[in-house]
Amino acid sequence: MTLDKIPASPLDTSASPMPGRAIIEPSPHGWVGVAMTEWELRAAEWTDQHPFDEYNFVLAGELHVESDGQVAVAAVGDTIRVRAGSTGRYWAPVYARMLSIYAPNPEGLDSQSMGLRRLDG
Repeated sequence: MTLDKIPASPLDTSASPMPGRAIIEPSPHGWVGVAMTEWELRAAEWTDQHPFDEYNFVLAGELHVESDGQVAVAAVGDTIRVRAGSTGRYWAPVYARMLSIYAPNPEGLDSQSMGLRRLDG
């Protein structure tokens, strides 16, 4: 089959203030295509590091990203890439919703999650 339809599903809000869902699930054993997630930040900050490039396309709101001393602010329609091996700090002072695409990770190398922090107290 040359065509796959991935049905829509709601974001898992149990992870508030960072609801999300996997669209193309990243396998713990690695993947040769891409992995894709949709996620939100609500007055929160998330920090992580991946052994692959990560792209975040902003669907709604405003996303701030810091990596290796550089800071970028992305509005709706903008895409931010954090390069493999770099630590990315993502924050939304109010709200941001993103489509995240992970580059291939055929060896299944581990990512590091540094944590979630609320910004509203």
